Amino acid sequence: MASYVGAERASSTDPRDWGRALAVALERLLEAARLDGRYAEHVHLYGEDLILRIEEDGDGAMVTVRWVPREDAAAQAGDQPDGDGEPDDGEKLAS
Repeated sequence: MASYVGAERASSTDPRDWGRALAVALERLLEAARLDGRYAEHVHLYGEDLILRIEEDGDGAMVTVRWVPREDAAAQAGDQPDGDGEPDDGEKLAS
């Protein structure tokens, strides 16, 4: 019942500037899944639910993306994320 998290800081508070940070966060999420022994490429995210959290970070923003693979989500149905943008027990965070 793993979930994976990727995060990256955007250097601006303007949402139009967050694309690069989101792309890096997604790459880090996939890297965390690969480090956990899961074969994960961008195509494995098609049709999956991702949780996006954006936090103010000084003059920028922290973009965090969380993924619970579909086959793991059913087993984890009673375990809701706490919404703090930080990895919880069992979550892998790539940096």
